[in-house]
Amino acid sequence: MGLVAFDTATATSSGELLPSCLEIVNKARPVSGGDIDIPPSGLSCWHYMAAIQNASVLEDVRGVRLLGICAPPETTLIDYIRIFVRYARKIKTQESNAAALAVVALSKTFPCEASGTRK
Repeated sequence: MGLVAFDTATATSSGELLPSCLEIVNKARPVSGGDIDIPPSGLSCWHYMAAIQNASVLEDVRGVRLLGICAPPETTLIDYIRIFVRYARKIKTQESNAAALAVVALSKTFPCEASGTRK
């Protein structure tokens, strides 16, 4: 018995993710205890960019960041979202892969040293 995989999965485009991220940038507000009130319409962006943030710290055995993002430790998820929104608006493309666009935007904002490690 074998598995059959259908080629129906599609990657999220920047045009699909951007409206949700804009909701966070425009409507998210701090609440008590340092938490942030995220509107329901922004949750898909919040979860998507949280995954990007988590993946951005992955390193190989030599300490080289796999995604080429070397953000300072104090960088927040909101920072990641704002950077994505700013870059997506700047390049004005709706069809690009959202993850690829986020990685490019973040690696340009937080470049690593030539060795691939954090500055």
